[in-house]
Amino acid sequence: MNLVGKIFVVLIFVMSLVFMSFVVAVYATHTNWKEKVTAPETGLDAKLKAANTQNQDLKDQLTKMEGQLAAETTSKREALAKLETENDELSRERDRLEKELANLQKDQRDAVAAMQATQNSLKSLRDEVEGLRTSIQKAQQDRETAFTELVKTTDQLHQTANELTVLKERSVQLGQQLADATAVLKQHGLEPIPALYAGVPAQVKGLVTAVSGNGMIEMSIGADDGLQKGHKLEVYRMADDQSKYLGRVEIVKTQPDKAAAKILPEYQKGAIQAGDRLAARIE
Repeated sequence: MNLVGKIFVVLIFVMSLVFMSFVVAVYATHTNWKEKVTAPETGLDAKLKAANTQNQDLKDQLTKMEGQLAAETTSKREALAKLETENDELSRERDRLEKELANLQKDQRDAVAAMQATQNSLKSLRDEVEGLRTSIQKAQQDRETAFTELVKTTDQLHQTANELTVLKERSVQLGQQLADATAVLKQHGLEPIPALYAGVPAQVKGLVTAVSGNGMIEMSIGADDGLQKGHKLEVYRMADDQSKYLGRVEIVKTQPDKAAAKILPEYQKGAIQAGDRLAARIE
């Protein structure tokens, strides 16, 4: 409880004593007032005297507490004024330091920017010097290389003249061989276009390893043997040293060591089963 609360408690106590005195006075009208008033210990005079004494003590305590309250209030006001003064001084010091810090930060940024510009300029100069050095070295090397190439080219010129004579003679021979080869191909009904026969060897043979019910077969040869999707193979069966033609299949999927093909119904001459043989046919 603070000092003000204590003061109110004392005042309430004093007023209680006053009301109690009024009650005693009213009660005395029905009794022997002289006895009630003059009794040494229980009389109203004694009680009033005691109440006055107690009231005076309480007033003294109240005065003392009011003095303490005033002293504490004055002390707190002085302390508050001191704190406000210190706060103002600290605020001014803070503003001064913030301004000084801002100036220092600006000086630092300017110094860093100047240093960066100097470093960039130095790097540019170094790069330029290095580029000039490289250009000089390259020019010297190119000059030496050009001289070497000149000597080499002169030698090659003489050698090329001799080779040209030999190549002309060889060209005549190759032209004649090409004409002969083209004539042979046409004689056998073949076109002299390598792309038509790329990726498939002249002879590819294999075995049927599995037959499914949906017109598909699997074979023992694959991409490693030159087969590709779209190639066609002939199927036949050996019996009594004679071959029986069964039909034609078309490759639909290849793996390194095997391939899958579909049976072409228009060419089928018999039932194909595992163990039947395959031979290449390129179209």
